[in-house]
Amino acid sequence: MRHVTDLSHWEITLLEGSNIEVWADGYQEIDGKYVFGVLADVDEHAQADLLITGRTPTNPKRVIVGLSRFPVEAVRQIRGG
Repeated sequence: MRHVTDLSHWEITLLEGSNIEVWADGYQEIDGKYVFGVLADVDEHAQADLLITGRTPTNPKRVIVGLSRFPVEAVRQIRGG
């Protein structure tokens, strides 16, 4: 796996007060969770073992790999990008 971009710093504050730092390209809401991911080139045979949340239409190796997930209802605030 090879990262394609420079990652951004994100700070997630949970409702219970914890702060978590994540380095990722961005996040999206999927099935009630905030999923943070990175754009990477990954060999197609290795993709089956990863959480793939997006693909580029012109390059089957370039995908968005999910790194961390947080339930939407547990998050107070997301800062960064």
